[in-house]
Amino acid sequence: MTDHTILLGRHEVMAGVEHALMGMKIGGYRKVRESPHIAYRDKGIPDLIPPDAVLICEIWLRNIVGSPSVESLPEGT
Repeated sequence: MTDHTILLGRHEVMAGVEHALMGMKIGGYRKVRESPHIAYRDKGIPDLIPPDAVLICEIWLRNIVGSPSVESLPEGT
C-alpha cells in the first residue's frame, strides 16, 4: 500500500484514478481498471510496466485535506 496526496484537476494521477476519486467519501473504497489507451499505452515504463498493460488500482480514501474555493455563478444564469 502506498499513500499519496494529490490535488484533483492537476493530472497528478492517471485519468481513471482521478475520476474514481471524485465523489468518494472518507473511508470509501474503489477498484479501478485502467485500459492501456488511458494509462501508458504501447510504451509502458521500462522495467516497471509492460507495453499495453491493463492496470488495476485499489483506492481507499483516507482523508480530504482541503478543498479549493469554488466561485458560484450569479443567480439567473
